[in-house]
Amino acid sequence: MFKCRVLLLPLCALPLTLAACAPAHSGSLPDPATFVPTPGDVAQNVQGVGNLGRWMITKHLENATWLGEKVGGRTLREPINVVLIDPVARTPEGATRRMLEAMDRAGYGPKNMHSDGYYGYLNGQLKGQYPQGQGLAFSDGPWYGLNNHGRVFGPFTVGSSTVFTASFSREDFRWLPRPGHPYNSFQVAREDLGQQLGKNTIYKPQDHLSLGSALDTPTETTGDHDGRALLLVAQP
Repeated sequence: MFKCRVLLLPLCALPLTLAACAPAHSGSLPDPATFVPTPGDVAQNVQGVGNLGRWMITKHLENATWLGEKVGGRTLREPINVVLIDPVARTPEGATRRMLEAMDRAGYGPKNMHSDGYYGYLNGQLKGQYPQGQGLAFSDGPWYGLNNHGRVFGPFTVGSSTVFTASFSREDFRWLPRPGHPYNSFQVAREDLGQQLGKNTIYKPQDHLSLGSALDTPTETTGDHDGRALLLVAQP
């Protein structure tokens, strides 16, 4: 264990300090092709989508738990809470371009100083995150303050549509006892993203999909997450 002497560092060195304070695994990363979720981690037969993984998956092929941050002494599980469907784009590549443009227009362009390398699971496939690149996430504000941020996973082909799943959350910024991003809310970020996409882009909110993913046990929690994902559908 080490101590982060943030107060002795210039502001330009803070990004390196934040990265050093994040929990790390030793050894090589597992092959994503080997990932097999447990049955309880998949919501079965979600209308219009299929079998949807309930949680964001880390590069170590584990359920994401906010880099080890605790909420009331409990492990915080990070849920999938947004589903984007594009029935218009002719190809997954075209749908991906439309999704990336929509995130920019919604004010959620890629920003740095976030953890990366996450995956989402749908219908037997594990796919990596957008935005792509080290330390990037979609966010409506800078890393050094309160912001809504998240990652989008896919593209997945479901029938004639392209589907993306996503996990969005609201985080604070903490200086002491070590710099980091404490959890604030899942619902606030989900609904703000939906509002901004609905007002400014081709994606329009339709409904909330029940995924049964709210946790409240003595050891684990999903905070204010209500077990649902916001569904948005792209228009022509």
